[in-house]
Amino acid sequence: MHKEATRSGAQRLWKQGLCLLLAYALLAGCSARQGGGTEESLSLRVPAEEAATPLSPAEQAALQSSGPIDRNIPADAMQEVTLQYKHFLNKGRPTMKIVSKRAENYLAYSRKVFRTRGMPEDLAYLAIVESGYRPDAVSRAGAAGAWQFMPYTGMKYGLNQDWWMDERLDPYRATEAAADYLQKLYGDFRDWPTAIAAYNAGEGKMRRAMEGTGTRNFYGVCQRNEMLDEKAQLRDETKQYVPRFIAITKIMRNLPQLGFEPIRPESAPLVLRFTARPGTDLMGLSRACGISWEDFVALNRHHRRPITSTERSTFVYVPQRVEHQATAFLRGSGSTAFAQWQPKKVQTSSDSWAKISKRSGVSIAQLKSVNPGTDAIYAGDTILVPRSVNMSASAVNRQGGGSGKSNATRERRPAPAAVASSGKMHTLQPNETLYGVARKYGVSVAAIQEANDISNPNSLRAGQSLRIPGTVAVAERKNPSGRLGASRSGRSSKRATYTVRPGDNLWNIARRYDVSVDDLKRWNNVDESALRVGATMIVEAN
Repeated sequence: MHKEATRSGAQRLWKQGLCLLLAYALLAGCSARQGGGTEESLSLRVPAEEAATPLSPAEQAALQSSGPIDRNIPADAMQEVTLQYKHFLNKGRPTMKIVSKRAENYLAYSRKVFRTRGMPEDLAYLAIVESGYRPDAVSRAGAAGAWQFMPYTGMKYGLNQDWWMDERLDPYRATEAAADYLQKLYGDFRDWPTAIAAYNAGEGKMRRAMEGTGTRNFYGVCQRNEMLDEKAQLRDETKQYVPRFIAITKIMRNLPQLGFEPIRPESAPLVLRFTARPGTDLMGLSRACGISWEDFVALNRHHRRPITSTERSTFVYVPQRVEHQATAFLRGSGSTAFAQWQPKKVQTSSDSWAKISKRSGVSIAQLKSVNPGTDAIYAGDTILVPRSVNMSASAVNRQGGGSGKSNATRERRPAPAAVASSGKMHTLQPNETLYGVARKYGVSVAAIQEANDISNPNSLRAGQSLRIPGTVAVAERKNPSGRLGASRSGRSSKRATYTVRPGDNLWNIARRYDVSVDDLKRWNNVDESALRVGATMIVEAN
């Protein structure tokens, strides 16, 4: 068992009101390559009238301060920095107060990560631009965490995302991954403003813009951006991203001089990182430490279940004050009571918690406690059960009926035969609505409800499987010979066309069709930064 000191706060400053939601409009987030805005964006551009706001001598001195990243800024770029700077000192001041205070919980660790790698410590402020240092931030494009990693980029830099966890929501692991990515980008471009712009736009986009303009860095591209065709140009979001970061950096370095409350990252509440063995009972850990489940979750948002992965060791975080209790619990044999459990799919709607309890010898109460929010289970659901439990339909059928009234209220009516023969299955995604699913497949909400016996659409939950009436799994397109194309492996394949929707990225499209990202790139001659809503892509699904 390993523990490492980090700094964070159990305080949840995100509860400071709806004003915070609007405040994030000024934080642009990332582009399609890496992330996206974390809130509803009012405007990416700061109102021009703020340019006339005069600066006090202290404000002017802070603006002229410089570090490894914000020195030697060209005059035209400095105008944009000044505009952003004035905005955060005036209309954006309430937001700056909130995000600087929240950053206090993470800056000591972030600075240490960059410092130990020989990178500028000011890079720690980039997470303010990305998310306001919100570990739970999720953008409309699918980026997540304080550093707004898109799924594919997160996996590429070691952030696990599966049924058990999403390490993009671990602010410490995400900081380490961001340092890896930024270090790689600096190696590519040998210039920090350009590397930061590439973090937003994607390295491919940045490299092509430099080649197209014949320039050597981000500032040069901005000066000649109009030379490029519309597709190749850097978007306004990226052009403002670096000046916004520089403006925030200058403010963060001079908070007291600019009239903000000083922050003391080294004095923030200390949090310890432990390595938990597979199948660790997280609720048991929170009880052993004497902290509420809500407070525990606030420190461990990357865990999606009350049990850690039964496949590998993972990190958990607890306040330093409960170090001894956490150590004792994690060393005890009882901490991994669920090590021999695993996620399994419910194979038939005839199954129930009562039947699983009989097959496993585990009480219904305990089964439900490790599967919160699943009072009823349905075919296609993934649940956590002992490895030894036979979840096959035949095992359920051998049990027969006898599940009583709870089964009658739990089970759905079988779908009509016509629907069963022609329908496609859809797995409900987080924040997805029945209306959105209906629009996606061109069917009515009522038809989906009837096909799945849904009386209350608000009872749906992420991960639930829905049968879509009157659809086919893949839209087949024949080649001139009238035969479906064959994959390189010799297996028959179906060629489909897919229309890119808001929030899509190559990784989730590839996962939807069980193909690789590299295949999508090869078939369509496209990369992440060139993905556009409404574009048509070719997918050869096996």
